[in-house]
Amino acid sequence: MQDVSTGNAQSQQISDNEPASKLVATVDFSALNTAFNNVRQLMGSPVVLLDINGKVLASSDWPDARSDLAQVTEMYAEYGQHDYATPIILDGEHIANLLVGKRRLNNSNMDKAQLNSIMQMLAPLTLQITKLSLINARYQQHLQQTTRKVAQHTQELLLQNQILSQISEGTELKSILHTLVTQVELLHPEMLCSILLLDEDGKTLHHGAAPSLPDRYNQTLDGIPIGMGVGSCGTAAFTGETVIVTDISTHPYWQPYQALAQLADVKACWSQPVKNAQGKVLGTFAIYHHQPATPSTEQLNIIKAYSNLAELAISRSLSAAQIRRLAFYDNLTGLANRRLLEEHLLQAIASSQRSQKYSGLMFIDLDNFKPVNDIYGHKKGDNLLADVASRLLSTVRQTDTVARFGGDEFIVLLRDIDTDADRSKHYMQQIATKITQVLSRPYPLSENHMHQCACSIGLVLFQGNNNSDELLRQADTAMYQAKRLGRNQPCWFSDK
Repeated sequence: MQDVSTGNAQSQQISDNEPASKLVATVDFSALNTAFNNVRQLMGSPVVLLDINGKVLASSDWPDARSDLAQVTEMYAEYGQHDYATPIILDGEHIANLLVGKRRLNNSNMDKAQLNSIMQMLAPLTLQITKLSLINARYQQHLQQTTRKVAQHTQELLLQNQILSQISEGTELKSILHTLVTQVELLHPEMLCSILLLDEDGKTLHHGAAPSLPDRYNQTLDGIPIGMGVGSCGTAAFTGETVIVTDISTHPYWQPYQALAQLADVKACWSQPVKNAQGKVLGTFAIYHHQPATPSTEQLNIIKAYSNLAELAISRSLSAAQIRRLAFYDNLTGLANRRLLEEHLLQAIASSQRSQKYSGLMFIDLDNFKPVNDIYGHKKGDNLLADVASRLLSTVRQTDTVARFGGDEFIVLLRDIDTDADRSKHYMQQIATKITQVLSRPYPLSENHMHQCACSIGLVLFQGNNNSDELLRQADTAMYQAKRLGRNQPCWFSDK
């Protein structure tokens, strides 16, 4: 028989999707059964439509009780070698075979011309019904896919709104990133997500959020230096480009980290750098899989969309931190400014009142600083002040406060020293002596020039009911008393 193919209008709806041969076995072709039974009554021989794997799609009634594939094989043992079979071809793809039982035809009075006429009628009918059935199946398939996509898109919009709400409410960055990663994994169960944050110096990555990865895995990555070939994330952060590793076991970027990958049972990692509007890398958004996997274009777009959400959260957090630094910290030295000092001093007063422990205040003024600006310039002077700040921080506890009060004046607040006044004064005297020593060490201004600064320190010990402005005034007064006594030494406040 001659091959039968379709036109180009309706069939195009099918060929634009997956091959029809993959879908045809799942379609209901029962509408052909009646037509085949009519042909059987007319011709006296059974008719069957088989897919390319031999599955019965439609058939006339069998002449006996058996109706399995074994009987089809028996009845059409000579399939392909006679005139009573024809392939069903749709847009050049062989999707099924139409067969007529030869055995009965040999006993019939129908000649070959009559048979060909019936087959010429039956084959197009079969093809047309097949085509319509496939189009309907394809429509149902598209409808289901569209429904799933709409549902997923709705969930993604809800996730975006949730993250944006948390950002606008000032929720802690760690909590926002955890929510983002958790919700992404709920929407895409095949994915394991991780967010790493790049530190301020742009050299190392730190843990952001990865609840589905083992703690040991996350701890190992926390603080890892970025660089070419440092896994997927280290490379993405270093190059600023998306890194797709479809098979961790064979990729060169992951060879030093095979044991780590086995620990987490991950075999693919796609990493997207998280960048701000200026193109600066802030971290990475990574997708892991338990099996080797290559992302589709849609998946890559999804990763980029989620990394954009992460960028909003990270940038907002960095902006808030920057605003706080500008509001509470000295831009030159990084020390607390007057505003933050006032807060800490009020807290120290309240704490001292509760604990009955003494706290101490030191007012420090550099001696012989002005010549640095006059002779070497303000930039050298700024460098010296930054060095002073670093030296002061090295002399106190982390719970204490070092502040720049203005110019070359600094404040040290020692909190909750001791309940005994003498022991507290002794401790303060030790710290003050240490400060005079470290600040008197020469400061390098250039390769051949060193400068030496002394300092004058005013000391005040307080416990409980005190006024912050009064304490600062007393410490300032004591500092000037120290200058009058010869400088480079501490002096306790005395109102006499």
